[in-house]
Amino acid sequence: MILRFSVFLLAGLLCAGTLDKEGLKTEFARATAGFDGRVGICAQDHSGVVCTNGDQRFSIQSVMKMIVGMAVMDAVDHGQMRLDDRVIIHKKDLSLSVQPIAKLVSDKGYSTTIDDLVRRGIVDSDSAAADILVEKLGGPKAVQGFLDRKSVTGVRLDRDEKHLQTEISGLEWRPEFVDPALLDAALAAVPEARKAAAYRKYQTDIRDTATPRGMAALLVSLSEGKLLSRSSCDYLLKVMTGTMTGLDRLKAGVSGGWILAHKTGTSGTWKGLAAATNDVGVLTAPDGGKVAIVVFIGDSREPADQRAALMARTARSVISHYR
Repeated sequence: MILRFSVFLLAGLLCAGTLDKEGLKTEFARATAGFDGRVGICAQDHSGVVCTNGDQRFSIQSVMKMIVGMAVMDAVDHGQMRLDDRVIIHKKDLSLSVQPIAKLVSDKGYSTTIDDLVRRGIVDSDSAAADILVEKLGGPKAVQGFLDRKSVTGVRLDRDEKHLQTEISGLEWRPEFVDPALLDAALAAVPEARKAAAYRKYQTDIRDTATPRGMAALLVSLSEGKLLSRSSCDYLLKVMTGTMTGLDRLKAGVSGGWILAHKTGTSGTWKGLAAATNDVGVLTAPDGGKVAIVVFIGDSREPADQRAALMARTARSVISHYR
């Protein structure tokens, strides 16, 4: 049985195309030349990887929600959690910013499942869903522990969304900030100098960062069914194909029967500077070949549509250089 499976995998690799890495290297250099900000790009298939600034660190922002999903599925694989486990969410469990699930939480709470929270975290980039899952797993250290056990390098997760986002703004998270009005009032009261200092610190903070090379390797492990059980890897990739954020980024460059499973991440801006604009995922070719694709843009003053256009161009380049 093992021999038959190995032959099947080898046949799949032989049938699948490969990336023209020299051509891609030129394309990546051309796309990033003169672009305002730091740009890190990697594309990796079964034959190797090609990167621009592949070993620089970038803030991952909401890409963390994909990593949280991976940690959840690892817990499922080990019988520590089930996707159909019920979860009762109360207002005290909420987070901040993008959290569509908050509208469903009444004074009596809202009943849902682990499966629903994983999907909301990835598809809708719901911060409350992700933060609740982080707590269920045992906190950020537990998620990082998952990465460490899997020997993942170049990727780290140190905080949940509510702690990360408030620290970026010069605040420390307090439970009462689940009330958006109280959070907004607290943010408005932060002196501009403190906000500026907090944002500068965030730009150089190694916490909650990844290198493009490290993220690409993580995605390859997912796509090849090595990171988790095959069923858990397939589950996550299917969820990621439904991502509804950043449709003008990598997704806008996908055509010709290719499929993208991905997760975006975006920071706020300070004085016109965007510290993080991200999109990472797995491209599946019509012949079944898989390509991990990572685009991180840091510290950029380019308009949002230009940052998105660079990502779409990158996806088109990867597809056009697949032979």
